Amino acid sequence: MKYFFLIICSIFLPGLSLKKTLPKFCINCKYFINSVSSDNKHGKCALFPKEENSLNFLVSGVVDNDYYYCSITRKHDDMCGKEGKKYKKTIKK
Repeated sequence: MKYFFLIICSIFLPGLSLKKTLPKFCINCKYFINSVSSDNKHGKCALFPKEENSLNFLVSGVVDNDYYYCSITRKHDDMCGKEGKKYKKTIKK
């Protein structure tokens, strides 16, 4: 009888303590911008605009927003990285 509680705990506690972590997909992020085509692998991240566009604005006065591709931002740890450090889930209504 003493060991009955121990057996029950050893069966259920490991299953309860495992936290299932899902990868953070860019397509579910609020900063994700769909590509012009229907292919999402060319999506861009609104959180990381390209710096050279500010130079174009100073010359022509035209604002041309261009962003880094999500595949690029996920490769660099100083941006979003493999873990998706700057990921924010899209709030669906």
